[in-house]
Amino acid sequence: MACTFSSLKYPGRAPEGHILLRAFVGGSLQPELFSDDDRTMEKNVRDELAALLAVTALPQFARVWRHPNSMPQYHVGHDARVKRIELELQKFATLSLAGSAYHGVGIADCVRTGEEAAETIIKGIS
Repeated sequence: MACTFSSLKYPGRAPEGHILLRAFVGGSLQPELFSDDDRTMEKNVRDELAALLAVTALPQFARVWRHPNSMPQYHVGHDARVKRIELELQKFATLSLAGSAYHGVGIADCVRTGEEAAETIIKGIS
């Protein structure tokens, strides 16, 4: 479903000369993949990373954690809906929205939207 370069987003997550990848499997479009055993899931992820990124080296370690229904899945039309909501919000100088429901589900996205919401509110009360 997705792969992040965790060691690029957060320096120090991998030793010098290495990268830490975090892969996401399943989601609302392929929920059947979530039921694969750990070995099969790891093999499938490694095969996809080899095809997409030419990553062929064996990992120094791999771990599988399962968090069912833990990542919000945006539906078709989500961006347009959020734009309409934000347009209406412009009527209220001290009201702003933040979090995973709007512009990204990652921690960095949530922090960014929180900072943007705070700036909007500060401008609205200034």
